[in-house]
Amino acid sequence: MTGTILFAHGSRDPQWRVPFEDILKKMQALSSAPTSLAFLECMTPTLEQAIDEMVETGLKQITVIPVFLAVGSHVRKDLPTLLATARLKHPDLALEVTEAIGEQPAIQEAIATFALAAR
Repeated sequence: MTGTILFAHGSRDPQWRVPFEDILKKMQALSSAPTSLAFLECMTPTLEQAIDEMVETGLKQITVIPVFLAVGSHVRKDLPTLLATARLKHPDLALEVTEAIGEQPAIQEAIATFALAAR
């Protein structure tokens, strides 16, 4: 079984995480596979903590999904560094990462459809 971690930026505002928790709940309703949130800063769990928790349950494969609309330094630089650290800590773990969600055609189409309907 593969675990999935949604990786987002984080914020000092606790309400900021609500949409991400809603996405997580929808995923959990659709699948029994382990899913979690993780944040770069200001919120917990961190990516390291989320990975550690999944590994502790016996998972050997995790996919990290950057929940960023655009690729900036956090996805280009910070995330690879965090993943490299996790791979050193858990050498038997198959740790994969997808492109940022904003780069996905289905997400771009959903945003375009929403924007057109909102006008």
